[in-house]
Amino acid sequence: MKFSKLSNNNARIMYLMGWGNYTRVFLTDSSPELNSTTLKKCVDTLPGFIRLSKSLAVNPNHISQIRRNPDRSADVLVAGHWLPVSRRRVSQVVSQLRCLSDHSVRGLTQFRELTEPVNLTAHRAFPVR
Repeated sequence: MKFSKLSNNNARIMYLMGWGNYTRVFLTDSSPELNSTTLKKCVDTLPGFIRLSKSLAVNPNHISQIRRNPDRSADVLVAGHWLPVSRRRVSQVVSQLRCLSDHSVRGLTQFRELTEPVNLTAHRAFPVR
C-alpha cells in the first residue's frame, strides 16, 4: 500500500503495527499490507488514531472493549484481537476513548476518572514510621 493511499482508507484501517522503518497496516477486508514509512509518520498522517504503545496505533472506531491487567497495563479488543496498551499510555488512551461521544467501548468503567483525587497514603507498600 502506498503512503498516499493511507488517508483515503482511514475507515478500512483497524490498526497499525510498527516494524522498524516499516508499518504493517491491518485492514478490515484484506490481509495485512506493508507500508515503507514509519509508524510515527503514518499516525501523523491519519487523523484520530490512538497510539497504544511504541509499536501499535489503533483506529478508535474499531475498538469494542478495553480491559485492565494486573500489572496496571491494559488491552483493547479490535476485531477479535487483544492489543496491548503500555502502562504509561493507559490513562491517555482511556481519556481519548471517553471523548468519543459517537462510539461506546465496553470496560471503560473499570478505569477511574483522572479528575478524582488520589490518596497516596492508602497506596503505600510500607507503612511510614
